[in-house]
Amino acid sequence: MEDGSVPPQKPTVFDDQGTEVISVAGPYQEGAELKLTCVVSGGRPEPWVKWWRDGGLLDSSDTSAGFDNVRNNQLVIERLNRSHLNSIFTCEASNNNISQPVSTKITISMDLKPLSVSIQGRPAPMSAFKEYFLECQTFGSRPPAKVTWWKDNAELKNPSQKDSPDGNVTTSTLRFTPSIKDNGARLVCRADNPKINGAFLEDTRKMDIYYLPRLKLELGSKMNPEDIEDGDDVYFECKVDANPPAYKVTWKHNNKPLQHNQKGGVILSHKALALQSVKKSQAGNYTCVASNNEGDGESNLVVLKVMYTPTCRPDQKKVFGVARNEDARVMCEVDSFPLPDDFKWTFNNSAESSEIKNNLYQNSLHLSLSTLSYTPQNEMDYGTVMCWASNTAGRQRDPCVFHIIPAGKPDTPFNCTIANQTVTSLDVECLDAFDGGQPQRFQLEVYDQDTHLLLVNRTARRPSFLVNNLAAGTSLKVVVYAFNSKGKSEPVMLEAYTLKVAAKQTGTQATFAVTPVILILVVATVVLVTCTVLVFGVLRVRSSAAGRSPNITSIGFKDKSKGSDSRDMYDHDDNNPDIIPSSKDADYQLVADTNKLSADSAIQTLGCTSDISPTSFQVNYQGVPLTGTNNGDLYENYKNVYHQPTDDKGFKELGVRPPSMEPLGYPTVDSTALTPGQLPPHRECLKCHKFSMYPIGSAVGEECRLSKRAICGIDMR
Repeated sequence: MEDGSVPPQKPTVFDDQGTEVISVAGPYQEGAELKLTCVVSGGRPEPWVKWWRDGGLLDSSDTSAGFDNVRNNQLVIERLNRSHLNSIFTCEASNNNISQPVSTKITISMDLKPLSVSIQGRPAPMSAFKEYFLECQTFGSRPPAKVTWWKDNAELKNPSQKDSPDGNVTTSTLRFTPSIKDNGARLVCRADNPKINGAFLEDTRKMDIYYLPRLKLELGSKMNPEDIEDGDDVYFECKVDANPPAYKVTWKHNNKPLQHNQKGGVILSHKALALQSVKKSQAGNYTCVASNNEGDGESNLVVLKVMYTPTCRPDQKKVFGVARNEDARVMCEVDSFPLPDDFKWTFNNSAESSEIKNNLYQNSLHLSLSTLSYTPQNEMDYGTVMCWASNTAGRQRDPCVFHIIPAGKPDTPFNCTIANQTVTSLDVECLDAFDGGQPQRFQLEVYDQDTHLLLVNRTARRPSFLVNNLAAGTSLKVVVYAFNSKGKSEPVMLEAYTLKVAAKQTGTQATFAVTPVILILVVATVVLVTCTVLVFGVLRVRSSAAGRSPNITSIGFKDKSKGSDSRDMYDHDDNNPDIIPSSKDADYQLVADTNKLSADSAIQTLGCTSDISPTSFQVNYQGVPLTGTNNGDLYENYKNVYHQPTDDKGFKELGVRPPSMEPLGYPTVDSTALTPGQLPPHRECLKCHKFSMYPIGSAVGEECRLSKRAICGIDMR
């Protein structure tokens, strides 16, 4: 230089440890002391050394370093604060006003503790066992804080953490499923700068965990559950733990709700149940149920055991029908708690009372059962047997009573009804009666009323039958009876029918309706006309027969077509439907004793006023009588099948007749009074009987009904 000055060398900066600082000093912790020494050598004249911060002079008090031509300046900041972070301190050396000063810049690095930390949002009550996502946020930490979650003093694992781009804000997310025991626990979010000892912040929340009520049911503390007897007072206590508190507590007995009934000795409160004078029926399983906003919680199950003396089980067989020298097995079953430990049996009749020996009965105590083997040998051995059981609670108060009677046939079923009659089916329902002291079963037989053929033959344990697959429009006779090993009961006989199939309608239906009044008038008119015709016919025959057969004293019908089927007589249309033909060629000829028969007696004899019922006739098929049987065999007494030999190779089945029906008896006539080839009156009735299934209104059916009523005394309506 012109004036001979020499500029100094570039300053060198040292920290308080004597380590040269190149460009960055630190990191320093907040509140720490900063000492930087700037050393400058060379330069003529000696340079002065100054410290600058962001263009502002901080310190110009330089001193000699103790060496020739060396100067220094120490910068001291007693307490660094957050404002010093990233501040630039410049050490400058200059020895003239002409040349540019030389300098060294130092940036201050600092570690900062977090300024704040908070759990985002105010946590609402959480439900136990549901999953939640909790957030915690912190800022102001350098470097970024490490966020941890704690439940009381236990660290929760695996939260996720995210820093903002400038590193100033940190967000932590915790996936959390609380349990019931977490209720009231402290949930802590902690932000910590690991570079600074003790530099952490925490945010704490007390957890409010909602959960279903938890209950514990116990018998009263002073009660012995193994020593509760019929008539004792029983007390239950229900302990409830619930958040929020339970608003209702209910009680259950054998899973059925209990109701408060102070008169009945059942007293309920919010946390207690009292049973006054407990009964054996109140033994069983007890629970209590509490309800809150989270739902219903149920307690543990407490079994109440009530000791009681034995009692007879219901629905036991009470009457045993036994023949002499036949063994009867009488079973005595009881209910008790605890199980019975002994049984006793006695026998009573009108003459004596005695205890039955132990070797005649066998006890099955684990089944609460005693079985008596009893064999009556004479009439004095019939009577009543009784059994008593005993257990820890005492002896049975009332014995189980069984009657030993002579075995007999069952009584007749009663209240039999026929219902649900359709085109092809019907129901038969009865009530069973006394079984005669033996197991009974029930027999159903259904017959066609016209042909007397057996259509249904069925046995059942109960007197209830569904009969189907029947023909439409059929008149039926239903027979029901009970039977056991000693025989069968008297039968119940019912009349039934199946509905007719509706005829196909091919035109506009008439609007005329048949009312009951009109039907009665029509029937009365038909009866009057028929009787009138019969009167005039009889008078007419009387006058015509007076010269021919004055000695005949009986009335009969003569069939001129001996070999023809009587059905054929009605299969053709007849222009003269009168029952008494006027021509000599008619199929029927009435022969009367004109000396003894008047018009009035003829009408009476022909049956216009007869009360003979259809069941009073004896029916014959091809000369074979269908009669009942008094066979008492259990398996044969309801079978009666008749056969007619047809050739040398076999037999033809002719029909069946219910064994319990009385023989059908027809009015008979003296066979000597019949002329050769003449049919008895009941054979004439059979001809019309075949057409009883014809519907009302058909020509053949009406003719047959009128004829049958007149000849046989049967109203075919």
